[in-house]
Amino acid sequence: MKKFIISADSTADYYIGDLKEKNIYCLTMKYIIEGKEYDALYEGKEQVEAFYEKIKAGALPTTTQLNEFEYVEHFEKILAENPEGDIIHVTLSSGLSGTYESGVQAAAKMNEQLVDRKIYIVDSLLTSLGMQMMIDKLLIMRENGVESEDAVQYIEKVRDRQQIWVIVDDLFHLKRGGRLSAFKATIGTLLKVKPIIVVNKKGKLVVESSAKGSKKAIQYVLDKIVETGENAIADFTNQSFYMIYSTPNSTYDSLKETLKQKYPTMDIKEIMLGPVVGSHVGCGVAAVLFEGAERFDFN
Repeated sequence: MKKFIISADSTADYYIGDLKEKNIYCLTMKYIIEGKEYDALYEGKEQVEAFYEKIKAGALPTTTQLNEFEYVEHFEKILAENPEGDIIHVTLSSGLSGTYESGVQAAAKMNEQLVDRKIYIVDSLLTSLGMQMMIDKLLIMRENGVESEDAVQYIEKVRDRQQIWVIVDDLFHLKRGGRLSAFKATIGTLLKVKPIIVVNKKGKLVVESSAKGSKKAIQYVLDKIVETGENAIADFTNQSFYMIYSTPNSTYDSLKETLKQKYPTMDIKEIMLGPVVGSHVGCGVAAVLFEGAERFDFN
């Protein structure tokens, strides 16, 4: 049986060594600081930490999206190195970037020419930790010889049940990205309000609520974990939590410790948010992802 090939863009936030170990191809996205373009792909977290130090020092990074030509080059390389097997490529949310559409266009043209092979483009409708959860499941199915079409259908169902709850500390970058008005950001900072963000069914960031201080924000997230996870699916405690932070922060530490105490049998997989999405949310992010109820249709 021909095993499928796994690919993703670099917003999955794997380090280079992880990609090699897991045999995952990566299409590198880029970000720009002070007029210079950088690859958003690193050997380890020290390089990611250096990126956030630049933000702390006042840098205002911007990001680029992948184009169709870059996708074609990427897929041609994979096909040349692998004489058989379909490609399953997982992208950054279409609600956050046009990168997904570029991939769809490239795959459609290439699939017309391919014989007995196919390129599948999967919209994660999320980023980073959401993409890693989907890819972790792809890795298991690849080893078990699952057909590529069946694997795609399965991870898309997983995607639609992904619940992510994000506590944000740095309101400035949310305002800069248009997620908060200047007035709300200013008042939020003065009142020490922490926005709580979700990603809706369309893969867009939505400020779902806010809480005054870290303790109330963490309690709000814990209540939502019970509501949308523990009380929503029978095998909730048989899975893993995926947690993400942009820079070390006490909110993240407290949330992680509380989850360990409340759900001692569940593994926690920790991820440091890379520069592409980090450019838009800034420092001090604390988030948790799990598989639960259908993702909400927040506006």
